Amino acid sequence: MRWFRSVLRKPLTIVLLATAGLAAGGVGYWRHQSDQLLVEGQHALEAREYAAAREHLERYLKIRPGAVAARLLAARAARCQRDFDGALDHLRRCRDDGGDAEAIDAEYALINIKRGDDKSVPWLRERARNDDPLALLILEGLIQHDLDTYQLWQALEDLNEHLRRRPTDLQALLARADVWERFLSFADALNDYRRAVEAHPTSARARLRLADTLLIAGTPDEALEHYAWLAERWPQRPEVRLGLARCRHRQGQLTEAQELLDALLAAAPQHGEANWERGQVALDQDKPADAESWLQRAARALPFDRRIQYSLERCLLALGRGAEAEQCRARAGQLEADVRRLDQVRHEVMKRPSDAALWCEAGLLFLRNGEPREGRRWLQTALRLDPSCEPARKALAEYSGPKGGQLGQVAGPPRK
Repeated sequence: MRWFRSVLRKPLTIVLLATAGLAAGGVGYWRHQSDQLLVEGQHALEAREYAAAREHLERYLKIRPGAVAARLLAARAARCQRDFDGALDHLRRCRDDGGDAEAIDAEYALINIKRGDDKSVPWLRERARNDDPLALLILEGLIQHDLDTYQLWQALEDLNEHLRRRPTDLQALLARADVWERFLSFADALNDYRRAVEAHPTSARARLRLADTLLIAGTPDEALEHYAWLAERWPQRPEVRLGLARCRHRQGQLTEAQELLDALLAAAPQHGEANWERGQVALDQDKPADAESWLQRAARALPFDRRIQYSLERCLLALGRGAEAEQCRARAGQLEADVRRLDQVRHEVMKRPSDAALWCEAGLLFLRNGEPREGRRWLQTALRLDPSCEPARKALAEYSGPKGGQLGQVAGPPRK
């Protein structure tokens, strides 16, 4: 009997040991998988890929709901996506579970300033100036606040401090270059774009911004090098194909420019910028009759672009149609006046950021000139500053187009 029992016990022991080993291995594997989610979430957050960061972190928190550090990161990603309710929910749970109080307070303050409550700005600036472990995070929030409120000089100061601490940060370099462009300081913008490409040579976004700016303030030969690099990776992207054509045009290679533009327009016949460039090429080829059709298409696609109206005026004058040319000149003049006034208002806003009337006027100008998202944002700021601002309230009530705007960019019209 004892022998029989020992025989029975041995397989059972082996099974139990094997099961325990598998269980331990399974737990180890599961931990590895969950830890990988956390790592991927952190990397995505550092790369400012907020949707991906949230996905990884939410999956991690389903496995480890009590991980306060991961919950704080999830709150940060939600804040950056302007999902304030989601961010606040994570922060409440993080505080309840004993998370870092100072980091949680900073997140609450950053949410408040994104919502338009700037009472925490002095406290955050003081923290950013000190040797605070959250200084870079706070600076990013302050920079966004500076841009949203069109305090460009303050944005420049904060970006300088951010880049002093992290000299090769791609987002900061691109943001500072964008601010320089708003000041029409293209030489400084070029320096930052070049630094961005040197530090991040595989960043197509940085290289495209550099190439576009070189067409404004550099040489077509240098711009062509970068567009050619982009064309190897994005051969069908319209902005790259257009950039190549513009380089050839500025190099005086009209036939090559024409061929590139014709190929682009065959694929995207309503592309406003490509139609305008094609019309410009035809004018330089002394073919105003051909140019008119391209320029009219461009004007329909981009009705608020004064450059196209000036080109149409030139074209119609060459065709001997003075009355129509005068209409284009008047239209271009109106657009030019609005751009000048908008530039004046924005400079006044930098001096008087609490003047609701200025924000309202700029918002109305943006709406009138085909910039609905910026118009809404400026009008909403006017109402936040002065809830009784009736022109802003009326304009927002009448406006029924797309809502919202792209944050993280300087408020202003596209480069023209």
